[in-house]
Amino acid sequence: SDKTFLSKMEQTIRSHPHFLTHHIAINNKVKKSIARDEFRLIHYAGDVTYKVEGFIDKNNDLLYRDLKKAMAGAKNSIVKDTFPESELLSKKRPPTAATQFKQSLQELMEILMSKEPWYVRCIKPNDFKQAARFDEKVVGHQVQYLGLMENLRVRRAGFAYRRRYDIFLQRYKCLCPSTWPHFRGDDAKSGVAELVKHLQYQEEEYSMGKTKLFIRYPRTLFETEDAFQQRKHYLATIIQTRYRCFAARKKYLQMRKAAIIIESMWRRYLARQLLERRRNAVKVIRRFILGFMTRNEPENDVNARFVRQVKVEYLKRLAANLPKSVLDHSWPPAPIVCKKASELLHDLHRTWLVRKYCKSISPQRKALMDWKVEAEAIFSGKKQSYQASLPSMFAENRLNQEDDLRRTTMFEKSVKHQGEKTMYCLPVTKYDRHGYKPRERVLILTDAALYLVDRKDFKSKHRIPLKSIEGITVSSLTDGLLLLRIPQEMKKDKGDLILDARAHLIEAVSKITTAFGQRSLVLIELSNSVRHRLSGGKEGMIDFSQGAKPEISKGKNGHLIVVSPTSP
Repeated sequence: SDKTFLSKMEQTIRSHPHFLTHHIAINNKVKKSIARDEFRLIHYAGDVTYKVEGFIDKNNDLLYRDLKKAMAGAKNSIVKDTFPESELLSKKRPPTAATQFKQSLQELMEILMSKEPWYVRCIKPNDFKQAARFDEKVVGHQVQYLGLMENLRVRRAGFAYRRRYDIFLQRYKCLCPSTWPHFRGDDAKSGVAELVKHLQYQEEEYSMGKTKLFIRYPRTLFETEDAFQQRKHYLATIIQTRYRCFAARKKYLQMRKAAIIIESMWRRYLARQLLERRRNAVKVIRRFILGFMTRNEPENDVNARFVRQVKVEYLKRLAANLPKSVLDHSWPPAPIVCKKASELLHDLHRTWLVRKYCKSISPQRKALMDWKVEAEAIFSGKKQSYQASLPSMFAENRLNQEDDLRRTTMFEKSVKHQGEKTMYCLPVTKYDRHGYKPRERVLILTDAALYLVDRKDFKSKHRIPLKSIEGITVSSLTDGLLLLRIPQEMKKDKGDLILDARAHLIEAVSKITTAFGQRSLVLIELSNSVRHRLSGGKEGMIDFSQGAKPEISKGKNGHLIVVSPTSP
């Protein structure tokens, strides 16, 4: 039982100085602190009291066989390894917890003896596991029993730091250029010698043994460690830089490789596209040449595309060069296949230009155009001065401002018959039938009669109703002379009127015929002489000729000589 176990311990190790029970204790104070079922072990770090109740059962650490069998058959590999089947087959008594602890402790000691031990001293600040509470008595007790003070005295008297050469060189070789990154010397000791020389250690600060380096002052080691920490950041930066360079170059090479592949594929694609375009171009050129060779034949499969292209190009050229005015008779030449279409388009375009022009002109301008048409019908191809009259527009009033004012104040109020409308005014020169003496007159045409008035006072010299005019005779040359033939009963023995309209002959004659309503009134004399009537049934003669300067005069033969300049 547990009490029997305690009694046997009292009998066996009673005399051990680190073992105490209630019966063994001599001091009453100590005896009162230990119960009858307890024992105390006096450790170097403090006294520990144990209670023997349940000690035997805990030490046996028995597990029923059926539970072990169930655990050994588990599917979990960890559980199965913890309970091997060999324990089920073994008939030996299982070891107790104390035996297992003793074996584990022996194995631990064997491991520690084969290694170089480093001790970590853990000191509790208090016995209550409370933060920010420091018990000086408890801490002093631990420092005393751990032997820290003796250890510090020994270290202070000798070398505080001891390290093998290879380990020291491996850690601090980056601090010396001759040892970084790899020392090329004979052994680690020579490398450490180079290192401490570069670090400028004083002779009293260190000592070099057979296999280790001894450093006396912690300050020397701390300075070396600080230099190592600073150097480590620098080396980390270099490593990071090299790695980034490597990563960037690797990425660049990958991108370059990808770019080369893409470029090659793109060039291949472009080459294939170029090949297709050239093939298509060859086909188009071949069809074009065949179409050109058969362009005059009826449209077929060979020349259909060429003919369509010719038509399209002609229509484009035609659209860019269409005449803008009805006076422009130009028209782009058409190929053979477009002849009929070109003629039809030409007619349609001319019709459209005429229609557009007719819609754009005012009634006044239309009347002027009708006047021009009347002049063309009478004089075109018959009168040499007709071409010179084409550029200038006709005008209904050729009087200057002073003459027009007198016409308004004198003729319109006192001379002109009531109800008549003035249609045309022109200053002319009248030649008398006797002697052909020139007289300055004004020709005024109304809708009912033709007036010939004096240019100074606008008094009426002649009034000839339009219906009474028998005819108008002009020459085919460039002169401006017109012969106005009037009935015999209106002559009053004076004969026909001879008027010089100068450059406005065509304008005046076409206006008179328009008012009269008959173009047959005008006679264009092709011969060089024209007869006219005089008073008393006599006749006069007008001779026409061409010269350098225009001139009208009476000849020695009694004829009226009219000299007109040659047509350009």
